Amino acid sequence: MAVRATSDDDLKAEINVTPLVDVVLVLLIIFMVVTPLMRQEVPIDLPIASTGTAAEQKDQVTLALAADGRVLVNGSEIPAGEVVQRLSAIYEARADKTIFLEADRGHSHGRIVDLMDDCRAAGVTRIGMVTRKETTPPPGG
Repeated sequence: MAVRATSDDDLKAEINVTPLVDVVLVLLIIFMVVTPLMRQEVPIDLPIASTGTAAEQKDQVTLALAADGRVLVNGSEIPAGEVVQRLSAIYEARADKTIFLEADRGHSHGRIVDLMDDCRAAGVTRIGMVTRKETTPPPGG
């Protein structure tokens, strides 16, 4: 608190807000940097492929099948019975009918085909399978 004496000896108390503004701006910057890093992801053990292409689009839709059987659309969990309805709502107004499927390698082929069938029922025309690159040790090491 700043106290200022005037010529007529009246004391005026004023709050100095500059340090408060500095603290708030620093906190704002911290939250802006940390918030994108807080995205919770479900661990999925993707199949390994030695070939493949990257398909990163900013508005791509990703359907994930976790090891415990949970189904996620763009990171949000949905009940297994509502996959077709949710995807239909997403793809109703979209011109690009492409989805990327991440499925844990522990699931049976039949479960993944069922999920792909749900995608087709929702109007998806292209399904991309997400894999991870095979990591090979360097020669001689």
